[in-house]
Amino acid sequence: MSNKSVKRGRRSAKRKKPAYKRNYSCGKKLSEAIHKALDQHYGSDSHFNTRATHKRRASVFVRYCKRCGMNDARKIDREFILQFGAYIKARLNGDYEWPDGDVDEQISVAYAHNAISTVNTIMRAFRCDDALKVSAREVLGVCRKSVRTNEIKADVLDARYAANVAIAAGYELGAAVILLARAWGMRVRECILQDLDRMKREIEATGEATILEGCKGGRRSKDRTIKANAFRMEALNYAIEVRPKGSRNLLSETDTVKSFLRTEINPCRQFLLLSGIPHFMELRAGFAQDIYEEVMGGPSPLKGPIRDKVMDRIARAEVSRQLGHNRVSVASSYVGGTRNAI
Repeated sequence: MSNKSVKRGRRSAKRKKPAYKRNYSCGKKLSEAIHKALDQHYGSDSHFNTRATHKRRASVFVRYCKRCGMNDARKIDREFILQFGAYIKARLNGDYEWPDGDVDEQISVAYAHNAISTVNTIMRAFRCDDALKVSAREVLGVCRKSVRTNEIKADVLDARYAANVAIAAGYELGAAVILLARAWGMRVRECILQDLDRMKREIEATGEATILEGCKGGRRSKDRTIKANAFRMEALNYAIEVRPKGSRNLLSETDTVKSFLRTEINPCRQFLLLSGIPHFMELRAGFAQDIYEEVMGGPSPLKGPIRDKVMDRIARAEVSRQLGHNRVSVASSYVGGTRNAI
């Protein structure tokens, strides 16, 4: 066979389509492609919690895609996303059974809304547009309920008891987080990363401290200042006392937030339950209720009717500011709604 005929044979051979074009060139497997697309969309050096949350939720969409034989994100259209929405809606009413007998458990309204939101984010990350975005409210036919109706179970005495139990069990740093969360209304991550020395200096200078480190979504603002009182100083001084030597926060040189959560926070959850506190977020809700009642000069909406609508709005704005949110409506998730106003 001549070289000429060999060359012709090579030229005439059918070329394979490159696999890298699948899933918008983000990877061969859909799950891996979604992770890569989210990293590219948000940046691999920021939005850590947001990316991690969407990646966890994406597993529901990936399993649905596999069930339907969808292995390429380029083929996903609006109709397919609406079909996924119908599947999620069906799971709101009870367990969903597939034709082969497999059963997917019932989900809550909040989880269903989050699942649709994650799919919107995934497709925006893939396509760099919102052409396939759908409304979770229209697809599911129900609204997310974010107004608190049950009374808060995290008063100061309960928090102190939980901290004492944690200390007795050898979790001094976990106890510090419990006290800081209840006294200053900080999230767990904020308690871990907060510069305790800076807070002490600010209190000595102005009588109040700013919550800056570890804020959710990077919402770091100097407007989030909180006045010190006896209980807040008690929590801060204890945290300074038990923190690792040479550290400005609760982390040692070899610790990370992830390892701290595993070694200190997770074991302390049982102590909260023993004290009648369901979870760490309840400590933050207790702080929010204290702020509301301080501004209102009366009980929160969870304890009685709202008697002054103007002061109610002012109190909710103050709760939102001190919790580190930029929306007054978020206060309803902590202190209750406004429907029972007189």
